[in-house]
Amino acid sequence: MSSKKLLVVFGATGNQGGSVILTVLSDPFLSSQFQLRGITRDPTKPSAAALSSQGVELVKADLDDKESLKKALEGAYAVFAVTNWQEVLDKKREVQQGKNIADVAKEVGVQQVIWSSLPNVSKITGGKNTGVLHFDSKAVVEEYMKSIGLPATFLLLGVFFHYSLFQLVPTSSDPAKKSYTLKVPLPLSTKYALIDANKDVGKYVKSILLNRDALLGKQVLGGVREYSIEEAAGILRDVGGLDVKAAQVSEVEYRGILAAVGFPEFLQDDMVSNMKYIEEYGFFGGEDVKRDHHLLTEPLETFEQWVASSPAVAAMK
Repeated sequence: MSSKKLLVVFGATGNQGGSVILTVLSDPFLSSQFQLRGITRDPTKPSAAALSSQGVELVKADLDDKESLKKALEGAYAVFAVTNWQEVLDKKREVQQGKNIADVAKEVGVQQVIWSSLPNVSKITGGKNTGVLHFDSKAVVEEYMKSIGLPATFLLLGVFFHYSLFQLVPTSSDPAKKSYTLKVPLPLSTKYALIDANKDVGKYVKSILLNRDALLGKQVLGGVREYSIEEAAGILRDVGGLDVKAAQVSEVEYRGILAAVGFPEFLQDDMVSNMKYIEEYGFFGGEDVKRDHHLLTEPLETFEQWVASSPAVAAMK
């Protein structure tokens, strides 16, 4: 029987979970301490098969089904847990999924849960802004984990680098004319924290695993630094070679942009509320994203570095 501790990673083939698994596999010390079990909806897909070939145990689980979660967490010492807002698009359901993970982790005796959380906008704004559903859903689960005495640390992540590309609106209907405008309903000086989810989530999780006792019950902020909207557009232009400029637009125009790519009204409300929160309070409610950099043992990737090497950016030229 292996003397290694079992680390269970949810979203094993996604951005966050995949980063955690890659970090453990590539780190000699972590790989000597932990064996990996990846949780996915479909263990047969190619990305899951690739992990299996590297010695990761793949287990299918349904976050809506506690019985499947019991099998997934059986024997686990530590768990990296994340839910997928883009998949469920339902605050109540996402909160319940997180609570299901928490309940089962508590029941089977998991010693360390690392929950991918987000700021509690309703609390930070004193109830003035209750519309950022995809932030508050994660935060409600965080509070629940604390309330049941689950040994957990909460990793709050900034905006993923690749999301910046989703905000680029083509300036022409002609696909041959590859020029864009980064349109947001915010002053262009507004700053937000950014992170390379694929590379750097695992670096934070590594530090949390290695500092368990000191970080239980604590929040850890994740991101390389804050970038203004104008600065991000400039990097996409000057480093990435894209023909792009930034522009502040009205809420009405912004909603129209979201509607054009299929966002229903409630998701438009969520995004507009999110923008208003960031403008007034900052991404982490006034906390500096660099606050917890001292925990890290490896440097984080900058937005400039990501843009320079991103195939997605290159494809937009």
